[in-house]
Amino acid sequence: MQNFKIGIQLYTLREQLNGDFLGCLKELASMGYEGVEFAGMYGGLTPEQLAKELRKINLSVCGMHLPIAAIMDPNSDAYCYAKALNCKYLVTSLAGDFIDNFEEVVDNCRQAGQVAAEQGRCFVYHNHAQEFQKINGVCALDLFYEQTSAEQVKAELDTYWIKKGGEDPVTYLKKYAERSPLIHIKDMDKIDGSFAAVGTGSIDLPGVISIAFNSIAEWLIYEQDACSSDPLECARTSIYNIKAEKYIISRTQIMETSKC
Repeated sequence: MQNFKIGIQLYTLREQLNGDFLGCLKELASMGYEGVEFAGMYGGLTPEQLAKELRKINLSVCGMHLPIAAIMDPNSDAYCYAKALNCKYLVTSLAGDFIDNFEEVVDNCRQAGQVAAEQGRCFVYHNHAQEFQKINGVCALDLFYEQTSAEQVKAELDTYWIKKGGEDPVTYLKKYAERSPLIHIKDMDKIDGSFAAVGTGSIDLPGVISIAFNSIAEWLIYEQDACSSDPLECARTSIYNIKAEKYIISRTQIMETSKC
């Protein structure tokens, strides 16, 4: 049983970070988040300064979300931050049009995976809904994974966008359980399909956590692209629900194992 950690994609709190960057990070640590995934905002700090501040509050870096061009360039600032922050996973999304420019997307991601590996990092692709369109009757994201290296192009599957794309999140996560070191846990409002705090919507939270335990997942990362209420309170609600469900499922699995 893989004991994953719980992180947060900082895009969720972009406005709060603009107001009080370090204060916001401290608040997340106090909620119980173990790591953060950056999305281009570093609070105006150098890589070394940021690493020092994160150590003070005991926050790890579970990933960095970047434009693919930055990952393809071994001389980009991205690698300076990744090294200083001890960040293993470099993530991109929307790397191009999966239908009209599929081969270009594949080629760019192959190159990004190779450059990241040469720099001691791991390239990860994050899906949205567009990747679930069909190419000759086959899901474009499935073709993408077939045509890229499982070692150099990992998956950060996003539960909200999987469902938005017409697939079942738990089924799809299970399909790529051995390729997904990072999982984005998002929830969908039961009425209007908008983004919701985790555990309050229609996504099968117990199912997602069970898959995370039985996969290579190192991080379960909460994100909420848009919040209908205070984003910090959404983050607090989400981690409470994730940790509660994680505890229940882990206890159940331990008890079942002990019976064997």
